[in-house]
Amino acid sequence: MIKQNLMITSKLLKSICIIGLVCITKMVSAQISITEIQPITFPTVLQNNGSSTTVVVNWKGAIGNSTNSILLDNDYSQGRYYITSDSTAPIDINFISLANEPLIQLKNFRVRYKNVTYKTFPILGLENPGAAGEYIDIGAKVVANKKSSQGAKFLQYSLSVEEQ
Repeated sequence: MIKQNLMITSKLLKSICIIGLVCITKMVSAQISITEIQPITFPTVLQNNGSSTTVVVNWKGAIGNSTNSILLDNDYSQGRYYITSDSTAPIDINFISLANEPLIQLKNFRVRYKNVTYKTFPILGLENPGAAGEYIDIGAKVVANKKSSQGAKFLQYSLSVEEQ
């Protein structure tokens, strides 16, 4: 009787272990990896007197046409990120300003992914980059209110990529 109970207990423990492994396997999720190649950067500009100062750096890394200020340097670039995934699930991309500088707006975002440019966010249900990966290029417009203070500004944004 004791030997039979030990055999039943042993089988029960094996079953519990197998169920536990299946549950653990089901809880493991896919992973997206994002590598920042370069953040979006804006040039140093001369602030306009009496009107807002606008600077656009597009997703190609060029100064946009609506820039209305004098550039004091050529130190600017589009943002560039490299993403990979270990699954094939569709992805969502979101890009937002963290609005961390008073009287300065980071807006008119552009995200380039797989040869398509997006300008409304979040972007849902995009093709997964897979293990081979894809680049995301970003551009944006900075508008400094005429009452904003002079000096270095460090605009912050959030780029998120999630699998569905």
